[in-house]
Amino acid sequence: MDWRNAADYSFDPPLRPVEWAWQFLRRNPEYAADYARFIATWRALEADYGAPPARDFFRWRQDPRAWRAESEMVGCSAEICPGEGDRVLIECWMGAKWDLAKFPLDPALVRPTPGLELDWRAQPVEVEAVGGPEDLASLGEEKMALVFDLSLPLAPQLDAARVRLVARARALEKAGRITRQVAAAAPTWTRWLRLLDGTAAGAAEATLAQVLKIEDVATALRQARAMCASGYRRILFMH
Repeated sequence: MDWRNAADYSFDPPLRPVEWAWQFLRRNPEYAADYARFIATWRALEADYGAPPARDFFRWRQDPRAWRAESEMVGCSAEICPGEGDRVLIECWMGAKWDLAKFPLDPALVRPTPGLELDWRAQPVEVEAVGGPEDLASLGEEKMALVFDLSLPLAPQLDAARVRLVARARALEKAGRITRQVAAAAPTWTRWLRLLDGTAAGAAEATLAQVLKIEDVATALRQARAMCASGYRRILFMH
């Protein structure tokens, strides 16, 4: 893909949220490095023990190369990362680290195709507890704190809270302060992808600003890299 050529980034059919998330993850240098190590090990194991259906999985599992320490993963449980003792299989390690539910994909793959499926693990939604005024002051615009009276029935309070949350979200979206729809975010995301690719190609900041029509390249690049690091997970919640 040529970052200077907008047509190279005109995906047809349009990208779905799961595919947008992949566009950012595949540009993450850490993911690329992890995948390079993983696939080299995987191919070495297949060379020694065979590939399905002829794989000698018993001997495969006896090889230390087939395992990574469970301590290397964050938020992983035995249910999604089956292992033995304090070890998990390398494919489970990759999946748990990057939230992939199937075999890790090569970052060189622009768009998944039949036979190379892209599937993400279910993303948890957390509800934060707000302790006091200092916590309220630190909330970003995209967050809203509500007070519940635990001595009263919760169901009607939750219904009322939903109405207020929906109204606030719509107001912020209408004002352009937040984006919850892929179609609305796509132009910005596309510009970020081109920015990442241009930076990787060694383009000067002035050239990037001129071609991509970005006034503050440094800020846009920080936002794009944040999307590669972990922000891609938020895309999975979008419509």
